[in-house]
Amino acid sequence: MIKLLRVLGVSTALALAVACATIDSTPDAPAVTDSDRTTAARSHPQILAQFGGAVEGPLAAYVATVGERTAAAAGVPGRCTFSVVNTDVPNAFAIPGCYIYVTRGLLAIMNSEDELASVLGHEVGHVVADHSARRQNTATLTTLGALLAGVVTGSGDVAQMAGQAGQLYALSYSRDQEFESDDLGVRYLIANGYNAYAAADMLQALGTNDALNARISNRTASATPAWARTHPLSADRVTRANGQASAAGATREAPPERVAPYFAALRGMIYGDDPEQGFVNGRTFAHPIMRIAFEAPEGFTLTNTPAAVQIGGQNGRAIFSGGALQGTLEAYATNVLRQTIGQAPSQIGAASRTTTNGLETVTVPARVQNQQGQVLDLQVTAYRVGDRAYHFVTLAPTGGSGVFTQMLRSMRQLSTQEAGALRARQIEIVDVRSGDTPTRIAQRMAFSDYQLERFLALNGLEQGATLRAGQQVKTITYVR
Repeated sequence: MIKLLRVLGVSTALALAVACATIDSTPDAPAVTDSDRTTAARSHPQILAQFGGAVEGPLAAYVATVGERTAAAAGVPGRCTFSVVNTDVPNAFAIPGCYIYVTRGLLAIMNSEDELASVLGHEVGHVVADHSARRQNTATLTTLGALLAGVVTGSGDVAQMAGQAGQLYALSYSRDQEFESDDLGVRYLIANGYNAYAAADMLQALGTNDALNARISNRTASATPAWARTHPLSADRVTRANGQASAAGATREAPPERVAPYFAALRGMIYGDDPEQGFVNGRTFAHPIMRIAFEAPEGFTLTNTPAAVQIGGQNGRAIFSGGALQGTLEAYATNVLRQTIGQAPSQIGAASRTTTNGLETVTVPARVQNQQGQVLDLQVTAYRVGDRAYHFVTLAPTGGSGVFTQMLRSMRQLSTQEAGALRARQIEIVDVRSGDTPTRIAQRMAFSDYQLERFLALNGLEQGATLRAGQQVKTITYVR
């Protein structure tokens, strides 16, 4: 099916920091075995699909070139595979076998080849140090259903939801392992002639980006950002990263970070929502190809991932997805519900039928018990749109499903005019002219709100920053 979303980040690379070990430390025996490479190669197509597919072309080739340079510095030349995946969630991760993934959302935040190399070096460091074998928490494979129901109900057998395949690698590293990868990443930067402070710059940019997104979406910045979920962070991480670069004898401007080649590779890359995955605008999700839209409840946030749209708030959680309709809509909804519940204790209620904005609608309720013994209301609401079905799975405290009523009633088809008005955005590179200011250039940003704040965060600039003639900066325009 056409991809609905982009993902919640699974692992992300970044937490680049100072470790107690010296920069010169390196594993005695780099661990990239033929067996791991074979296993990773088999998983690779599925991982790409889960994360919205691979980004191809010059950008992907450029990332692979920087990655190979990093792999050579790590002592594993020709033993790693680097891919860019089509999601705007800032994220990067590695799996055993040295398959390294970086999202276009993370690429958009970076401002130099050096910063890219710091991210790739950190991930290669995890592989070379064999952290997958030594991590405290075993890698887990979770389906879309586990993102909602499996986590809550404790079902160990949560199946694919409505045919939505996709396994997410969730690698959790200890603080010491993070520090070891930090050390190795800086070592690789220095070996390849990059600025060692790029790691700290990257981490600072990630923090700034997450804080702005929290402000825009009216959520708390304390919520764990995607790029930090499997890479433990600390409040002093940027300071530690700066200290690591200083200890290595690096200076801020020597060598200067390589901006021009990075910007050249980034020019024209899709920014934010991909039309094939739909658009999130505040509490509204709209898909121009599938011609559908809905609105999340007040106080809830939307996260568009390649597997499903995730809806979250204090009083409940939900996911939105869909698939081909074979058989009746009631059978479809019941199948989604049973696959979501898995083996969790439950009571399934009778299906009800209605119409929603002209769409045939079936609702199947259930009560499920989580691992803590709590009883929760779980409900599947499915809609027929031509030969396809779309559905919400909602989860709320007992008696609290009403918080989703308006959202379920908001599901509708888009008009041709509405679908045509949904436009993709892209990164454009601008040469600063004499007299240009951040405020002036920010006015060109293809957003109706937070233009200056978005521009500053995108370019790693602080409030009050000045620009110099000839400097290159990123801006966001609509795809023509």
